[in-house]
Amino acid sequence: MNAERWREYAGPWLSGLARHLDRWGIHPNAITVLGFLLSLGAGLLAGLDLRGGAALLWMLGGLCDALDGALARLSGKASRAGAFLDSTLDRYSDAAILLGVGAAWQRAGMAWGGWIAGFALLGALMVSYTRARGEGLGISIREGLFTRLERFVLILIALLSGWYGPLLVLFAVLAHLTALQRAWRAMRMLRLQERHQP
Repeated sequence: MNAERWREYAGPWLSGLARHLDRWGIHPNAITVLGFLLSLGAGLLAGLDLRGGAALLWMLGGLCDALDGALARLSGKASRAGAFLDSTLDRYSDAAILLGVGAAWQRAGMAWGGWIAGFALLGALMVSYTRARGEGLGISIREGLFTRLERFVLILIALLSGWYGPLLVLFAVLAHLTALQRAWRAMRMLRLQERHQP
């Protein structure tokens, strides 16, 4: 799935919705926090094996995650503080849903479900960390095999289908491969910069 293509498709629709929210005086940070709370609820329902409710909350949380940035840009309220809040709560959202899915898998009789969910979560955190650390060093590494959009969709498929086992393992493998891909690319870029420094 191409994240840039998705943004092109969804951009006009999100901008229209953002205009309505801006007219109502809703702050982008409120949408960020709402998305986080919805994701927490999705994780809780997933852990209780209430897949339909979990999938619905996860989709609504994903909508908020896409909408807060659009609202911030349209309203002129984009800020570094808002970006930091969004990134931080995104990591908590990742943790909530993955641990919820792992708990559901464990309840279904897979003793290693929690461990595999933890391994998947570590991969998701490392994908985000490599990007953030690269940006801190002045390089951009947004691309990758398994970006946030792909992770969102795979979790949604797991919730809708109940195929927690194979999809959680796939999530873990792809997340760690992406973290390694970004780390390798960052090392190459940083070494190239160092060679060209006087």
